[in-house]
Amino acid sequence: MKKKTIKFLLKLAVSAVFLFYIIFKVKWGEVLIYVSEIKLWQIILYAAVYLLGILISSYKWKILCDYKKIKHKLFDYCRFYLAGAFINNFMPSFIGGDTFRAYQIGRQNEKYIEAGSTVLMDRITGFVGAAALSIIFGVINFRNIIHSKILIVINILVILSLFSDLLIIRFTRSSYFQRIKKYVPEKILELAREVRNYNSDSKILYKAVFWSVIFNFVGVAAANYVLFLSLGIKVGLLNYLSAVFLISIISALPISINNIGIKEWAYITFFGALGVSSSAVVTVAILSRFLQMIISFFALPTYLKSKK
Repeated sequence: MKKKTIKFLLKLAVSAVFLFYIIFKVKWGEVLIYVSEIKLWQIILYAAVYLLGILISSYKWKILCDYKKIKHKLFDYCRFYLAGAFINNFMPSFIGGDTFRAYQIGRQNEKYIEAGSTVLMDRITGFVGAAALSIIFGVINFRNIIHSKILIVINILVILSLFSDLLIIRFTRSSYFQRIKKYVPEKILELAREVRNYNSDSKILYKAVFWSVIFNFVGVAAANYVLFLSLGIKVGLLNYLSAVFLISIISALPISINNIGIKEWAYITFFGALGVSSSAVVTVAILSRFLQMIISFFALPTYLKSKK
């Protein structure tokens, strides 16, 4: 509990620092004007596209679970996915959404390690899909990206992260790792073996990355573009695609409470580097966060049922 408390306080401090920056950076009067212009049907459209993204991501997760012979209905994966989002949104200091997801799908046959590996691979392939798209559109839109130091740096870091993942995989197969693995807890080694098992079947990895790309186009790019259009925010499509996938990667970093502060900072910084006003994009970030929280709240019955 002490470690969890310290971890929570550190994340709280990170969120506070970013929020302090955002409060003084944004013209909040303009934010209120943007919010007042959005229509109910536009909110419904955003929710529909976002839920379609959840469905796609749940299907990808199902593919990973089927490979481990963990069988559930697609609807169950959607429920657990939303319940995990609910936990991250409303109870960030207690149990993580990913832990909840792994437990729910693994408890039927007590395949907790296998279930944990599916959630981990879901995260890894999700990062690979987002990173690939950010790199592709960064190259296509290089003429605009080159003028922003922050976008260049972040794109380089994303490329390095992809190479790091490959190096880690190779390291786990090396003789040196075999010598030091006796110092690694057995549960971690079991999880690593389950994850490494996916590498023996490239077909399943290609499928997972493919559906990660589709999810990023729908659940991230298309859903948020609905809000951009709804608020009348003008941004070129290439500029938009060059920034939005980078933002999703940054927002996934577990360094703040439910990415509060860091997500809004990324919107302001990345889109600001491409000439979009801070007030406009922070409105999108806040609206998307608020709407996602409302949608995840519908998973409350699933969470309450699981507590029994």
